Amino acid sequence: MRRTILVIPPNDPEAILIYELAKAMGLQVIRSSQPHGATLEREPDLVPLIRDGGWKRAVIVETPGPKVEEKLRKLGVEVVILDHHHYTGLNRAHDAKGRPLPSSLEQFLKLFRITDALLRSFGYAPKIARGIGVMDRGFVWALKEDGYRPKEIDAVLALRRKLLADHGMLRDEEKQMASARKAWNDRREWQEYQIVVNNAAAGVREGVSFIVALEVKKPTSIIFVEKKRGLLYVQESDKAMDLFREFGGFTFGLDRNWGYRNKQGKKPVSLKDIQRVLSSDQ
Repeated sequence: MRRTILVIPPNDPEAILIYELAKAMGLQVIRSSQPHGATLEREPDLVPLIRDGGWKRAVIVETPGPKVEEKLRKLGVEVVILDHHHYTGLNRAHDAKGRPLPSSLEQFLKLFRITDALLRSFGYAPKIARGIGVMDRGFVWALKEDGYRPKEIDAVLALRRKLLADHGMLRDEEKQMASARKAWNDRREWQEYQIVVNNAAAGVREGVSFIVALEVKKPTSIIFVEKKRGLLYVQESDKAMDLFREFGGFTFGLDRNWGYRNKQGKKPVSLKDIQRVLSSDQ
């Protein structure tokens, strides 16, 4: 423990819970302030910080950066990656045998041998805490598949909300949910997909996902176009990996969800581009 450092951006419920567990364990932490899309290259002075700190093992949570990871290894630091996503040119979604990896929280609990008794000692109901990782792996649908009863799902959602609130990440909730409701109400249907276009600055994917979970109550294929944020997503699609292979970007939710951020200087991916791939037989 004294020779280990955890590098983590607490930017979603799963990462926040890992961060809180690490602090409760007395694990030393480098807390990144990066939002979703965090990379080690954008973490200033990380290599000299770890070198000067004398740590011999760096556990890095969902902050990819192969070049920085290699620099750490050359210093004699053991690099442990906790991740379960695909990124452009980088597969962090599968193990060496090609099997899908569990959520980063589930990997963290296994790595540090955190038992149910230890979770209770930290003030968490074990099954509910583990549910945060299950939900990150496959949203509400994964909780149902793993046998969580309705009251247990409600408890997971309550813990999720508390984690976000405790870290000041619900301040714009009302505005975000209003944007999500408008975007969902204005959706249009294309083949088996719902197309949700958002013209507001606040993102709507998460809010719409919860609307679907509460009202539709079954996995629903959705194409999101976040115009002001330059983001595109396709959720609950067996063609998510086709989109990833065509455009890059990232995957999540057991490779059934794909996302992409349009950047200046590169030809943008459009809704028509997405529809072309989704319509093909590849």
